[in-house]
Amino acid sequence: MITDQIIFRGNQWDGFDQLQLPAAEYQLLLVFAEKSLLGDPLVYKKLNEHFSGAKIVSASTAGEIIGTESIEDAVLAIAIKMEQTPFSVVHDHCENFSNSFDFGVALAKGLKKEGLGYVMILSDGHVVNGSDLLDGIKSQLGETLPVSGGMAGDGNLFSSTLVGVDNDIRSGNVALIGFYGDMLQVCIDVQRGFNYFGPERIVTKSDKNILYDIDGTNALGLYKKYLGEYVNDLPGSALLFPVAILNDNGEPLVRTILSIDEEKGSMVFAGNIPEGVSIRFMRSNLDQLIDRAEDASNKVTACVEEPDLMLVMNCVGRKSILGQRKAEEIEVLSKSLSPKTIVAGFYTYGEFSSWEKPEKTCDLHNQTIVVTALKERIGVASTD
Repeated sequence: MITDQIIFRGNQWDGFDQLQLPAAEYQLLLVFAEKSLLGDPLVYKKLNEHFSGAKIVSASTAGEIIGTESIEDAVLAIAIKMEQTPFSVVHDHCENFSNSFDFGVALAKGLKKEGLGYVMILSDGHVVNGSDLLDGIKSQLGETLPVSGGMAGDGNLFSSTLVGVDNDIRSGNVALIGFYGDMLQVCIDVQRGFNYFGPERIVTKSDKNILYDIDGTNALGLYKKYLGEYVNDLPGSALLFPVAILNDNGEPLVRTILSIDEEKGSMVFAGNIPEGVSIRFMRSNLDQLIDRAEDASNKVTACVEEPDLMLVMNCVGRKSILGQRKAEEIEVLSKSLSPKTIVAGFYTYGEFSSWEKPEKTCDLHNQTIVVTALKERIGVASTD
């Protein structure tokens, strides 16, 4: 697996003259960019003409991650040549389906299952229900297949997002990239960095990602009691106080509050929050956010030594919470890495990641950092 990166910022391209291979030999181009730049046809034309043999899969972002830098208003292109690992790209648009679950089913059916070893998801982050989409995908591909990826972003605007395959770059698109065979090493880790506060409670009324009642009482009213001085800054201050869905495996599933409805006393989350689940409120801890990012990097490099690519999907909420310390979180990712490893990714509106335990099932996460280490083995591929 040969990886290189091209960057466009400040109206200038950088990296074309540092490629390890002739540009036409790269097979896959992952493009993460600020929305207006991704929608600029001149950007796509430049990349398409240069990497003429590559499949281009793209997503708009809430910021780009390049090496040890957290930046904005840029285009990041990761050029990849798979030496012994076949891959397939499928994509479609949400308008072709009645709901996000059916959308996920159709996309997954588009991937050949035989030999499938890892799937990367890039999803619209505004009009697609990421939880339902993932449930549809898992209904076809199973619970234990390694999966990671992210939901596209739009800075801090939360208005619309873009996902593209080649020149079909639109709001409402979702793309899956399936990698085949046993020559690609993949290790995925997801980390949080928040502390619990308040008792364990039960969701007693919800509708997908809208929460109405907790323990039989108004959800928004109960939530406000815990916020103190931050209550006047809602919904923005909700980033500091996400909600954890408690799982049997001891790993909480974090949900970010996107908006509130004062009249109905409800809260809208970035992922589904089903009736009957146990939840706890959480509060941010800046040092823990940074420490957990380092933990994620250490865990994946412990099972994939000197990866060719470390793909990073980081929630925009963490970026907002960390503020001026956001660079520290990105810098610690490289502590355990070889200088040859490319670290690249983007700030998302939701993160897809497999769990390590009890099984490698995948969930949609919020307020997490998801790190995926990828490396092709050296040797002869299996013919089984």
